[in-house]
Amino acid sequence: MIVVEETRLALVLNGGVSLAVWMGGVTHELDLLRRASRSLQSGLRESVDPSDQACFELWQKVMREARTRVVVDVIAGTSAGGLNGSLLAAAIGRGTALPNLRDTWQTAAALTDDRLLKKPPYNSLLDGQYFEDEVGRILGGMCGSEREAQPVTLFVTATALDGLPEYLQDSFGGRFQVADHRRIYKFQHDPDTVVFRKTGAECDKWEPQDDGRRDFLDDTILDRLRLAARASAGFPVAFAPVDESPLLQQRVRPAPEIPSRGRDRASWIVDGGVLNNAPFGPVLDAIADRHVNGPVRRVVVYVVPSSGVTDPHGEDRPPCKATEWPSVLSTAITYPREADFRTGTAELQARMNRESFDRHLDLFRCQIEAEGRNACKARKGQSPGNQRTAQPDPSTGWWPTRVRPRRQGETQLDAGQLCGLAKSLFIQYRRSRIRSALWKVRQLREEGRGVRSLAHIRREDIDAVLRDGPTHLWMPDFHQALTSPNCEGWVWGGSVAERLAWTLVGDIERRLRDSAAGENSPACAPNGEEADGLRNQQEALTKGLHDLSDCVRAIRAVQDTVFGLIRNVAEAGGDPARRLDPEQGPAALLNAVYKDLGLAKVLGMQVGDAIRAYDTALHAVHGDRRPVSPEQARKTLRCCLVAEVVAQACASPEELTEHTPQFEFLRLGPDDHSPLFPQDTYAPLSDRKLYGIRLNHFGAFVKPEWRASDFTWGRLDASHHLLRLFIADHQERLHMETKLHQAILEAEIGEEQMRRNLKELAEPDDSRLFTRYLTTKNGRNTFSRIVEGALGMLLSKGAQAGSIWAQAGKTMSWRSFGRPVKLRPFKTSPRQWGPWLSQRPWPSRLLFFPVRWLWWQRIGKNPKQAMGTTVWSALFALASVILIPFGIAALLRYLMSAKWNWNHLLLTAPACMVVLLGLEYTLTAIGYRLSHARQRKVEQPAE
Repeated sequence: MIVVEETRLALVLNGGVSLAVWMGGVTHELDLLRRASRSLQSGLRESVDPSDQACFELWQKVMREARTRVVVDVIAGTSAGGLNGSLLAAAIGRGTALPNLRDTWQTAAALTDDRLLKKPPYNSLLDGQYFEDEVGRILGGMCGSEREAQPVTLFVTATALDGLPEYLQDSFGGRFQVADHRRIYKFQHDPDTVVFRKTGAECDKWEPQDDGRRDFLDDTILDRLRLAARASAGFPVAFAPVDESPLLQQRVRPAPEIPSRGRDRASWIVDGGVLNNAPFGPVLDAIADRHVNGPVRRVVVYVVPSSGVTDPHGEDRPPCKATEWPSVLSTAITYPREADFRTGTAELQARMNRESFDRHLDLFRCQIEAEGRNACKARKGQSPGNQRTAQPDPSTGWWPTRVRPRRQGETQLDAGQLCGLAKSLFIQYRRSRIRSALWKVRQLREEGRGVRSLAHIRREDIDAVLRDGPTHLWMPDFHQALTSPNCEGWVWGGSVAERLAWTLVGDIERRLRDSAAGENSPACAPNGEEADGLRNQQEALTKGLHDLSDCVRAIRAVQDTVFGLIRNVAEAGGDPARRLDPEQGPAALLNAVYKDLGLAKVLGMQVGDAIRAYDTALHAVHGDRRPVSPEQARKTLRCCLVAEVVAQACASPEELTEHTPQFEFLRLGPDDHSPLFPQDTYAPLSDRKLYGIRLNHFGAFVKPEWRASDFTWGRLDASHHLLRLFIADHQERLHMETKLHQAILEAEIGEEQMRRNLKELAEPDDSRLFTRYLTTKNGRNTFSRIVEGALGMLLSKGAQAGSIWAQAGKTMSWRSFGRPVKLRPFKTSPRQWGPWLSQRPWPSRLLFFPVRWLWWQRIGKNPKQAMGTTVWSALFALASVILIPFGIAALLRYLMSAKWNWNHLLLTAPACMVVLLGLEYTLTAIGYRLSHARQRKVEQPAE
């Protein structure tokens, strides 16, 4: 076998409204990359669109030279990213290719009467049901197979209109309340998922069991995914809110299974990007749950369609007193989203800086190397560095390892010195463990009770547990547990068991990486026989890594069950038959859970299996087929525990109770430009090279050519950033990027068309861009429909117009705005009354003709002033309503040769308008009545 490092991408996709088109291009390129890597690894042919074949082959070349395999196993989507991320996750979880997002966004994201403007509801500008139906059609068209499906976890975020209350308590007992509007829904495909549950009511025995999830292959859950994707991308006002009720079974934040404070209550949900809640925490937890079969490189990729660079504070900017109110309002709306993202990045940075795992692994390897040096010194006539001919020391059972040369002035501790250090630090280690236990139990209790405390863990509380507390089942009381460790009757707790297993996983991963390159690789072997031996060693390490990964998943399942039981130990919840005393202390509560579940035996079995898997793999590497001796297993366990005490003696509660795997972070956005275009001319555009940025993030919905441009830039930007993961040399990376961008442009809109688009986008003022569009027939219709919908929502306050009289009034408002109205059911009428009633020059159309003319004149000159133009047009409309009736009255006075005074004019003018508009209103209502009657008659079944 050939050991290939696996690059696992965890995607966090964020975006807004029409920027979904750019993100669709990014998603397309990510799918092309993962399928190119899969085809290279499996040797099977992938079905690729002919236009993408050149890009596909270039990605295969990159993967081959980087000696890595790319998989996408965790996806989190917010707003527009929720939609694209859902489609990508469904493709992975159903074992099929991603649908053609290029054609999808070209057709589905159009502001036309048969697409997004098809049938908007009374409380939104666009037709969200059409959007939802399109997502369902795409998901239903993915015909995959379980055999080809790959593990993937998807998180989709949304924002609740009525946040659930969360109660906090300060250090002095005072309580206050905040609302939590965040919603996160989880979908997963993983046949190897492990849970910890009872095996039967009679024996009352808890054991890890397989509980595979196949959400993307279940049509019922697929309908929930369609709804979640629609809700996450539902920009407020543009799309109507969504009822959360069908999604409660998929919700993970806030957890609906916590029986307190109405957590099982559904809400109306909208765009997840309102809070910009990129769920980094759940993503990192999901990374730790993945199965490991070889060396893994974990990368969190944050996909966001913005440059990430704030506007420079130049001298030409106006002073604060000159700032207009739209800018103030926009900034005020942006601040909460910025604060939420800053919180997310702070959490990400805090997790990246937790190096307890590195310390633990380094201390463990230090002891292994020390034992290896001792074993080499004990044998006569053998070279310490010759791993291929070495034999285990008969007295210790330890295999020698290749020791890194000691640098000048560097000292190395041997195993005995580290063991002595661990004994001296054991008291401090116990205090840190008790502090972390108090912190974690209190945190879990608060989640169940709905009250979160902001008080710190006092030193007096730790002293009280040490002085008066019971014998702990999750932590040894004396350091003798270091000198004579034992897996049976495990007393170190679940968090230590998890760190121990991850340490062994990390050590084997390092050994596999060392065996894949350098002098220990099969390619460097002097002959074929020795090359086969090295391959057998790699197979042994891979098998050991697989077995260790199973132990990790089982231990994590045990931890989840323990946390769930403690969380539900509340007065109002939990299983009554197994409810624990909620008023007992945290240490006693933890003891009760460990005793009730028999965790000393369960965790001891998993730790023992992990130690045996590790030692067996090292035995097989050196050709030793003998079973692992108890003495060697105890020494391996002792090294792990010594590393645990030394590394964690002064660790924080978060480090002691929560494991964060090692990962790298990559931000993927429209930050750079393509090397195919002049940098000095177009690079300053940054994210303004996207049409989707314009018109308050609605720009890409306007024209299909603009959507094609943004989709192409999504692919170009994705290839630019992803190449940084695999090619370190700048010149080599630039050369490959140029080839990839040429292939992408040839597959999409072409280089010349992109140059014309960039020239158009380089104009400093967006008004010219949209003025040219408004001169077209489609542009005028689209813009008038949007403004008409906005005015209708403002005037009706979102009220649902269901009666015929309300529909007639709405039709009159449409006519006054200049929109042609058709009563479609009248197509079946032989007299064709519908078109006659709807399209003739009715009084409402004539009355507001000057207003429409003025409005279009001003909008055509400056589309940015749409709001101001609408206000002035409304004032002019009011003047028209007053002046035109007087004109009609004066005309009647002239034709009738009557001598009317002002009192007659004041009475005649409104009377004429009331008669004319009332007649129009009555005829329109009659038309709707006849239309509905005719429709009901057609729909009645034949007798």
